Amino acid sequence: MKKLSVPPRLRLLLAASAVACAALVPAAATASAQAPLVWHSGWFVKSMCYQDARQFSSSALTRNGFRTEYTPPNAVVGGNGSTIVVVSYAPAQTSYSPSSFSKVYFTVTATSNVSSSAELARNRVRQSIVGQTYFDGC
Repeated sequence: MKKLSVPPRLRLLLAASAVACAALVPAAATASAQAPLVWHSGWFVKSMCYQDARQFSSSALTRNGFRTEYTPPNAVVGGNGSTIVVVSYAPAQTSYSPSSFSKVYFTVTATSNVSSSAELARNRVRQSIVGQTYFDGC
């Protein structure tokens, strides 16, 4: 079995997140039910303890008004009724220790019927994760 490099893994994760978001966004009232779903996505790398990635993701969603809807392995899905945000994460290398600092890839994808809502949600959640810091070690 061939190992996928990081960019194809991220593309697969992004595609899966988009499909999951499309299934989770509820249809709103009559006018917005006809609007197509729009998604915005972006990824970044953060040096942190991998074991804290889920907590960083959940708290970023909560701080920005999203309720956690689903927590599959390596991801957190949150929603606020009109926008769904998926935060997925994976260690950047295959040999890492969950309790020591290493690079972690994050992908933040937001889906909504309103493009500006999806973009704003993605940007705010991403910035919340990037801005979280450690005062002590892992």
